Amino acid sequence: MVANRSLTPLQGKTLYIPRICQGSTLLLCAAFKALGIDARPTPPSDARTREIAARHCSGEECYPQIITLGNFLKVTEEPGFKPEQTALLMVTASGPCRFGQYQQLFRRTLDRIGLEEVEILSPSCENGYRGLEDIGAAAFRYGWWAIVAGDQLSKMLHRIRPYESVAGETDAVYQQCITSAAEVIARPDRRGRDKFTDLQACLNSCREKFNAIDADYSNERLLIGIAGEIFCRLNTFSNDDFVRKVEQFGGEVWVSDVCEWLFYCNFWEMEELRCFDSSFSLRRLKAWLSDWIQKREEHQLHAPFGDALSGLDEPPAAELVALGGRYIDPHAAMGENLLSLGKAVWLHRKRADGMADISPFSCMNGISAEAFYPRVSQELDGFPIRSFYFDGTQTNLDEDVGIFMELASNYAKGKQIRRSSVSFR
Repeated sequence: MVANRSLTPLQGKTLYIPRICQGSTLLLCAAFKALGIDARPTPPSDARTREIAARHCSGEECYPQIITLGNFLKVTEEPGFKPEQTALLMVTASGPCRFGQYQQLFRRTLDRIGLEEVEILSPSCENGYRGLEDIGAAAFRYGWWAIVAGDQLSKMLHRIRPYESVAGETDAVYQQCITSAAEVIARPDRRGRDKFTDLQACLNSCREKFNAIDADYSNERLLIGIAGEIFCRLNTFSNDDFVRKVEQFGGEVWVSDVCEWLFYCNFWEMEELRCFDSSFSLRRLKAWLSDWIQKREEHQLHAPFGDALSGLDEPPAAELVALGGRYIDPHAAMGENLLSLGKAVWLHRKRADGMADISPFSCMNGISAEAFYPRVSQELDGFPIRSFYFDGTQTNLDEDVGIFMELASNYAKGKQIRRSSVSFR
């Protein structure tokens, strides 16, 4: 059965999606393709991305905003570009963070250069991004499966790559798995539970491919958690490929994933409804049911990798908020700062050896979280926490990462209880 294009106002348009994380973006494009929508990732980031964006920025924008704007503008330079046939996906959020202003800057910029016909699709965090349902009943659900699968494959990449015997083998397997999962998700003739079952089978096959990688787990590496602003911590161009630098200095990373933010959005939607809408309502029921289904489906798609990712389980959103709430009022500061503080406590519990906070330069969430890190570290037996800020001008990142990893190494040597064996075979 071919997807019915009449379900979506994007009929006849190409939808461009920012490359927050390469694999997840490709899978999200596949989810839209399953509905008959021509979805593509924005062009890769490079020096020109910053150059073209700077022409339209005041200098007060945060780094992810600059990168995303630059790549959207690169779309307008591609051969055959037609504004009336182009749409851009730019999710948004409420609150004081500049993230909520991205869409306004992009709209103003496009209008100023005569591209008023370019559409910007902006689902909001206020309803857990379920606004995607406006373009088709299955859009949100397929998109969710894509994000979960992308998160799990990224975790496997980071889990195995530091121990691989042949350089590049894990990256190659990861790319193969992303391609396979995208093909499964994009199929228009497989719908609903059939598509979900196909994706489960695909991820089981991916698990076997990862398992076949020749890797040596005899030398335990330092486990370093990575938290902070969601785009900067996941986008390798924005953070100068920070994960690989940690690996080069003897680390294995545990990166806070996309699902963390989405479950947090769900949590706060239900919390606000509880506080301001005490009576039963259809919206409260829908929010609770959606969250429950998302958790169940994440658990099912995680199952193929359960043994490999043992000990790297993510905390429920409510627990993460409670842990971060030790240091900052959850109702007063909603965003990545709260999540990063809570994640530091969680990582310490999981016997990690340190945490890096990756944020854009001048990021409000990053700065406010950093103010509490000395206290957090002191209460967690000296657990090393370091903030790294990015704006595209880093010159001594290797030195800074090396110093941080030395602190993590010294901390690991003094731990009374070490991390359990890293081997999962």
